[in-house]
Amino acid sequence: MKVLLVTNMYPTPETPYYGIFVKEQMEAICKVHKEVSYTVFFIDGRKSQKEYLKSIFAIHKLINKNEFDLIHVHYGLSGLFLLKKLKKNIPVVITLHGGDIQIEQGKKIQVFLTKLILKKADWAITLNNKMDTIVKQYMPFTKIIPCSVDINTFTPAEKRTIENTKRIIFPSDRSRVVKNYPLFKNVVEILKSKYKIQCSTVEIKNMSRSEVSTLYSTSDLMIMTSISEGSPQVIKEAMACNLPVVSTNVGDVANLLKGVKNSAVSKSMDADMLSELAYQALNNKIEGIDGRDKIKQMKLDDDSIGESLFDIYNRLIPPSQAVKNNKSL
Repeated sequence: MKVLLVTNMYPTPETPYYGIFVKEQMEAICKVHKEVSYTVFFIDGRKSQKEYLKSIFAIHKLINKNEFDLIHVHYGLSGLFLLKKLKKNIPVVITLHGGDIQIEQGKKIQVFLTKLILKKADWAITLNNKMDTIVKQYMPFTKIIPCSVDINTFTPAEKRTIENTKRIIFPSDRSRVVKNYPLFKNVVEILKSKYKIQCSTVEIKNMSRSEVSTLYSTSDLMIMTSISEGSPQVIKEAMACNLPVVSTNVGDVANLLKGVKNSAVSKSMDADMLSELAYQALNNKIEGIDGRDKIKQMKLDDDSIGESLFDIYNRLIPPSQAVKNNKSL
């Protein structure tokens, strides 16, 4: 089974962790199913939006020169090439990631284009119930499959022995508007003034995966204040390291954190409510299971998610056709 992977998120030598979950997802499939191989077409939209336009003809040329059984697109805009009719009848799976279909992230043109692109695909993968409801208006065949987390990289470690100062993580670059740093800042200020908690803060920015994993395992709490999310990787990574998390109710976070020890989701974007939940989490007042156990319970590890994806591939490709194409390569 030969898969063409079209994505705007993928590791490069300069940015080895950018979209690494996309690569790990495919590697997990190939590890178990040796008959699967894949070719990557990476659209680096960080350089310029023109890269998406340039990709249309380049991808068509690649498809015409090769025999692919299936095309898997990551992120709506990466599927722009589908608006130009393919010469070959190849099934298309598209995985949406949040900002490409959720209008509240402010990407109106991208959302409009994604809706057109969805009509050209055979199956859509979404990350949460809200996204799935939107997508079903344009595509009848959908399944919620969050991106997996590498539980071998993100593992619990020894906690810090310093207890006077609590280390709180802001899970992104504070300059990203959708991550809502001002709300995070307000929550921390309330923790200091109202609850008399001494705390330091750190943002996840320009760190290697090992550095991030160590940060999770040596911190006391993550507070996510985002306006919108799909299925945030940072939450799943933190859970795999048993780091408590308090968050606004975005994406699939409520489902992820339900029943997790010292973790909670606020009913509103209110700094007072978030700070109260953060206080409870920091003082071990929220009962539940370890985050890592919840990740395993939900089967969000690489191998389990890989199997879910492979199941969709198999539904779209008759086994005899896949064998035929593999022999011709």
